[in-house]
Amino acid sequence: MNQDQAIMRELQRQNRLLRQVVTVGGAMLAVGMLAAATSSSPRGKFSEIDVERINIVTPGGKTDLVISNRERIPQPVMGGKEIKRDGPARPGIIFYNAAGDESGGLIFDGKLDAEGHPVAGMHFSMDRFGGDQQLALGHYEQNGSMTSGLNIYDRGLVKDYDPLWKSYQGAAEGPAKEALLRRWKDAGGEQTRRLFVGKTPGKSSAVILADAQGRPKIMMTVTPEGQPSLDFMDADGKVTMHLPQPAPPAARSKIR
Repeated sequence: MNQDQAIMRELQRQNRLLRQVVTVGGAMLAVGMLAAATSSSPRGKFSEIDVERINIVTPGGKTDLVISNRERIPQPVMGGKEIKRDGPARPGIIFYNAAGDESGGLIFDGKLDAEGHPVAGMHFSMDRFGGDQQLALGHYEQNGSMTSGLNIYDRGLVKDYDPLWKSYQGAAEGPAKEALLRRWKDAGGEQTRRLFVGKTPGKSSAVILADAQGRPKIMMTVTPEGQPSLDFMDADGKVTMHLPQPAPPAARSKIR
């Protein structure tokens, strides 16, 4: 066997080995891909990911949680129906209950207005079953002032007040329409604040307790300068008692 024949046989042997390696490697890759596809608990690990929206769903496909940017945030769902959003869409996290209704969420935003003042805030709310928010924790900035605090609200069920509101919108002006508005309010269609604990736009710390109509009855405040006060009010908002009471004239002379 001459040198050319020996080289040819060696090339043929290497070619057979290469085909075997490719065949075995391809089979192993196919097995790995099949195992990953049929695994009952696939799991991935990422150092960083860019995404516009994440839907957390049950094995049956029902939504439990949504994390979204402002463009893809879902419409509110109440009573099993989508409701048109009031105001602009904001990025955030939306929670859903087992019935598929929105049950609260966290939204946030911030920008500068035409005069350079912040228009910003963050709002974390918890809804009642079949209704709107009952508790909200938030921070809001607008027109050069800020409010931060905890709010507790009263509001009825959507199934009770929503039909009344639709009837009210379609009714002709007059006593009948005014009666529908009163019925809508009585059914809890108007959100009323029962409690506020936080900092007011005037920079005072405050606790405000209100009645079922949202009328403040007790207000406890401390001004930025450190002056405390406690006020009791009637249905018209008039202060019926203020603490601390002014010191009597004799007491004031002794203090001097």
